[in-house]
Amino acid sequence: MRNIIYVSPLIISFGLLTYFTAFQDSLLLSGIQNPFSDSNAKVESISSKTSGGKYLVNLQYPELTRKGEPSFFMVNLLHNSADKQSRMRHVDGDFIILRDGIELYKMSTKYGEPLFHSINGVMLPSFPFSKQGMYKISVEIAGDFFIPINPVFANFSAMVSPTTDGNLKFNIST
Repeated sequence: MRNIIYVSPLIISFGLLTYFTAFQDSLLLSGIQNPFSDSNAKVESISSKTSGGKYLVNLQYPELTRKGEPSFFMVNLLHNSADKQSRMRHVDGDFIILRDGIELYKMSTKYGEPLFHSINGVMLPSFPFSKQGMYKISVEIAGDFFIPINPVFANFSAMVSPTTDGNLKFNIST
């Protein structure tokens, strides 16, 4: 009985620590629309091959975003062969946003790592666009199934323009 009394506060403390650690990002993003969880949000999709064509990068993004709020993206990384595409596993890479040659966002920096490791070939970055204009989105692949490779990139051009209701509209091309 005495052991249970001493263990209980430890279990409660561990449970609270686990809860707040696991859900800290979701608490910060409450009230912000994520197009991949909101069933009626319109999601656009565009694909680009990396230099050499060995990999295919599929970028999904919201048609509209609110100025200054995070815009959510989904990046699917695929092996690209002549007859089919298959999802990459254990990919090391990055998602980078630039404007006028200046790096505004690098996904790996958010986690304090040199590269972002994706177990299932999917990246879910977010970035708060606050200005209209031309942006460059670059997806880097630097490791394939734990094996480092010479980095290859898939690049996208993103024109961000204002709408009449104050939102921002994306027009992304390769």
